[in-house]
Amino acid sequence: MQLGMPTLIEFKTIEQNVDLCKELGLDFIELNMNLPICLSENLSHQEIRHIKNEYGIEFTVHLPEEIDLSSFHPSIRRGHLQRCKETIEWASRAGIQTLNMHLNNGIYFTLPHERMWINEQYESEFNKLLFESYSQLYQLANSLNVVLSIENTCNFHVPFIRRALEMLAKFENFYLTWDVGHDAKVNFKEGVVFREFTDRIKHIHLHDCNDKSDHQPLYSGNVPINDRLLFAENHGLSVVIEVKTSTSLRESVEQIKNNYNFNGRQ
Repeated sequence: MQLGMPTLIEFKTIEQNVDLCKELGLDFIELNMNLPICLSENLSHQEIRHIKNEYGIEFTVHLPEEIDLSSFHPSIRRGHLQRCKETIEWASRAGIQTLNMHLNNGIYFTLPHERMWINEQYESEFNKLLFESYSQLYQLANSLNVVLSIENTCNFHVPFIRRALEMLAKFENFYLTWDVGHDAKVNFKEGVVFREFTDRIKHIHLHDCNDKSDHQPLYSGNVPINDRLLFAENHGLSVVIEVKTSTSLRESVEQIKNNYNFNGRQ
């Protein structure tokens, strides 16, 4: 198991993130491609390789959250698909293996008594476009030895999303990120999917969740942190401690040291 941190919005440089990663004794940083400092145009693959060699820190990537590979607008879909391909190729050159991504729900209409998702109403077309996009991405990722890992965003329990995942699972290099805080936020309804695809889980986003919000410091909410760490340790997974400030990150790392023994036992 490797423990890492997200790129923090309070920092304006990659170097500040690297310094904190080293200070806390963590193994890697997840580069958030929503942040300008992480864009491939602003951060060369040579610089990433230099940091890896100089500091012994690894990296993963979080693709932009607005990516929509099933958009019904051809130009938007092509643009998002192209950005994914560019990032996969950049990550490969940088020696980064894991790319985390969301599966976009699309847009919903608010009806008097419910929400109606457009992608569910047009599910056949949604699945067709999604399959076509991932066919291209999985082929490229496989050729470059890169892992694409789809994260639950409180949506894996939604019926049409779950059916889409079952369709994508036909690809040999279909992998998942288990965001345990998101799972807790929907009363652990997403756990069913992860139990079904246990052998496809490659990555974990670890944060706590209380009655108000997720992305809370570890051991402060209702997520069974030790259980999730044990799962990650037993399966050799990478784990991002996905709290979003340096203060909560320091607190969470300290709590892990105080509450979890890294020998397969709690």
